[in-house]
Amino acid sequence: MKACHNFLIGCAVALLAPTIASAQDLSGNVPMNEINAHAYRHFQKLFPTGTSSEYWFASSEGYQVSFQKEGHQNLAWFDRHGAYRYSLQYYPGKEIPRLAGDLIMAKYPGYRIDVVTEITDGEKTFYLVKIVNPISIKTLSVSDGKLDVLEELNNAGAETPLISLRSYP
Repeated sequence: MKACHNFLIGCAVALLAPTIASAQDLSGNVPMNEINAHAYRHFQKLFPTGTSSEYWFASSEGYQVSFQKEGHQNLAWFDRHGAYRYSLQYYPGKEIPRLAGDLIMAKYPGYRIDVVTEITDGEKTFYLVKIVNPISIKTLSVSDGKLDVLEELNNAGAETPLISLRSYP
C-alpha cells in the first residue's frame, strides 16, 4: 500500500516534470546521435508502431520523449542510462477502460468523465481522471479498483460546464 502511494506521488510529480524540467535547461529535440542508444531502443520496443511527432528532450536526469500515438499525446521518461522509468498517455474520458469508467460512474453518478491521464511504469498502471458536473470538478486517482479524490474544485457559477462530447459515457 505504501509503495503504491509513493508511486502515485511520484507520478503526480511527474505530471509537473515538463514545467520543472524546462526551468532546468532541457535541451529540446536532441539530435539522434546524442540520444542514449539504450533509451532509443527501449522506446522503439515499448512503442513499436503508430508513433509520430517524436520530440526528445535531454536533462541531467535522463531523457523525455513527447510523441503522438493513435491520436493521443504521450510522454515517456528514461534515466541517464536509458532505462525506461514511466510513461503518460492523455485521452478523452469516453476512452477510459470500461472497468475504471464503471467504477467511477458507480460512485459519482451525477458526473461525467472528462479527461484521463494514464500513468504506467510497465508493471503497474493507474489513472488520474477529471470528472465534472455543473457544481464540482474532481481529480480522482484510480488504481487496483480503488478511488481516491486528489483535488476538488467548485464549478458553481460557471456559465458553461466543462462537460464535452469527449466525456464518458
